[in-house]
Amino acid sequence: MLNQVPLENVNDFKYLRSVKAHDGKCSKDIKMRTGTAKNSMVQLNNIWKDQSITLTADLNIKLSKWLVWPVMLYDFEAWTMKKEDERRVEAAAELWFYRRLLSVKWTDRRSNKSMLN
Repeated sequence: MLNQVPLENVNDFKYLRSVKAHDGKCSKDIKMRTGTAKNSMVQLNNIWKDQSITLTADLNIKLSKWLVWPVMLYDFEAWTMKKEDERRVEAAAELWFYRRLLSVKWTDRRSNKSMLN
């Protein structure tokens, strides 16, 4: 009770732009962060695709690390990560970002390893 008002039990809640779960898992927060970072990436499409601006692949990757990764990794030091969560961050975010930056389509059949090289 807080000021004679009973408190509600919840499974998870948002606090300072991150999702806190009752069991300490960070899966929901990672999903939310991944979605937010992908949204940030999409909002930068005008820069990535502007023909009047010449950006090398290396500069595109640096820009994404400066502008998108902080959105993705906000509050990550509070995450209790498992292997599945690590894989989700790597595959869903990092590889998605690189494929998008380098204009590699899923139908091109490039492996994840070749994307990271």
